Amino acid sequence: MRNTPLPERPPSAVGSLDRGLRLLQLLRDYGSLRVMDAATHLDISRSSAHRLLQTLTYRGFAVQNDNHVYLPGPSLDAAPARLAWTKAFRALCQPHLEVLSRRSGESANLMIRVRDSVRFLGTVRAQSVYATNDRDGVVMPAHQASGGKALLAALPADEVERLYSFSRAGGDPLLDEDEYHSLTADLETTRRRGFAINYEGTERGVAAVGAAITDRDGQAIGAVSLSCHAERFAQLVDRTLVPLVLDARTQIEKDLAIIDLGAGR
Repeated sequence: MRNTPLPERPPSAVGSLDRGLRLLQLLRDYGSLRVMDAATHLDISRSSAHRLLQTLTYRGFAVQNDNHVYLPGPSLDAAPARLAWTKAFRALCQPHLEVLSRRSGESANLMIRVRDSVRFLGTVRAQSVYATNDRDGVVMPAHQASGGKALLAALPADEVERLYSFSRAGGDPLLDEDEYHSLTADLETTRRRGFAINYEGTERGVAAVGAAITDRDGQAIGAVSLSCHAERFAQLVDRTLVPLVLDARTQIEKDLAIIDLGAGR
C-alpha cells in the first residue's frame, strides 16, 4: 500500500477550530486532560483552554469529573450512525417538535438509538428563560436519557442483557450488577406506563420525559422528549410534560403510518 503523505496545514485553517480538534486528539490519546495541560500543549492562556474544553463538554466530546479533570465524552468515540433514513425522519418530526415546544413552553428533542447510546437529531429550544441547552448532535448513554430508556424498553429483555453484558472492547460490562438491575427495573416501569423519566441523569439541574416513536411496522425507531429545569419538574410532569409528549408521539406516528422511511432495511 502506498503511503499517503500528511497534508500541510492550509493557510486558510481556522485557528480556534484547529485548537479544538487538537484537544480532541489529546483527549483521545491521553485519556484525561487538565486545563493547565491543555494550555501548555496548545500554547494558549488557561482561560482560552478552559473555554475550548467547556465547548467540547457542551457538545459531549468531553466530560469533567469531580477533580476538574476532563475525560473523553460519549461523542468522542461514537461511530457514524450510517442510517440513511435519519435525515427524512428529522424533517418529518421537526414541525411536531416546534409545536410541542410551543405548547409546553419547554425544549423538545428528537433522538435515535445506536447500540448503547442515543444521538440527538434535533432540539427546538423553549422561547423562555426556562429553556434547557440545545442538544442537537449530542451523543449520550442510552440508559441515562429519557428517550434512550424509552427505546431500550422497546427491546426484548434478552437483547438489553446482551447490550449491557459486555463492553465495546469485550472487557468489563458497561454497567455493574447493581446498575444493571436498576436499569431493568426502570425499563419495566417505562414499559408499563409508556414513557420514561430522566431526573438529572444526564445533566445536573435538568429533567426530562421521553417516549419511543414506532413506525408503521411497529418498530421503535426514535424517541421524542421534553426537558425542563429539575426544580420545575414535579409541578409539570403529570399535568404538562407527559400528556404533551405522548400526544406528540401519536401525531408523529400518524405521519409515519403513511410514510415509509425504510428504517427497517
